[in-house]
Order: sequence, then C-alpha cells, then structure tokens
Amino acid sequence: MAEASRRASRRGPENALFVVAAAEQVPHELREVADELTILFPWGSLLRGALALDDASAAGTASLLAPGGIATAIVSIEDRDGLDLPRLDAAGIRERWHAHGIEVCDLRHATAEEIRATGSTWARRLRADSQRTVWRIHLERRPGGS
Repeated sequence: MAEASRRASRRGPENALFVVAAAEQVPHELREVADELTILFPWGSLLRGALALDDASAAGTASLLAPGGIATAIVSIEDRDGLDLPRLDAAGIRERWHAHGIEVCDLRHATAEEIRATGSTWARRLRADSQRTVWRIHLERRPGGS
C-alpha cells in the first residue's frame, strides 16, 4: 500500500485515501465518502465481503460508498484454492448485495486487458490472465440505499 500511495501522490488523484482498516469495522469518518472504490484480488474476509458472503464485511464495504457511488471488484477463486466458497452465482450475489442497498450492475469474466490494467503483482503470481478465471463485479450504491 505504501507504493500505491507514493504513485498516487505523483500521478493523482489528489483525493486518494489509503486506510488500513478491517472491512467489518469501517471507521465512522469514512462512511459514505467514496464515490469510487476498487477491490483487487481480495482474500479472506474481504473476498467473502466482495461476494457478499460475509454480512459484516459486505456491510462495511457498502458503508464506504456515497449514494450513487460505484465499486469494482476483481476477484479470482478456484476450487483448487480450498476456500470452501460456493460457486459464483449471479442471482445469489445480486440478492445478497441488494440487502446492503447495493445493485450489481455487471458480473462477468474480466478481460485480459482489465486484469493487466490492475497492475497487480498478485494477479501475475496467480497467472490470473491465463490459468485462472477472473471475475469483474461492478456495484453501485442506490441513492437512498443503506
């Protein structure tokens, strides 16, 4: 995160904020402040939150978004990861996010260009562009959603 912070300070955006906090316990000062949120190759509770499988993490993530704010999650899970997660189910993900005031606007395989554009070294280590399925989830907080 330190390197991402340095790059952002050189290239912008000027209002980028980097915080170390658990998604389940978002600081009150950060609630509804993000117009845009990006989650890249999450693991653990953040992965469960990005898929709205963990209510506390999903609620924390949703709480960051201002009304009309968008979130993009790039995720990759495979059975061989041994994470004991259900298969990605678009209807299930839509329903679970809906309970948090979030609309799933798009859920599809990420393109190789989108994966490369993340600049993620983790994606390269996972060989996400050639040996793993990668999903792009585009979320939007409904105006008045909570």
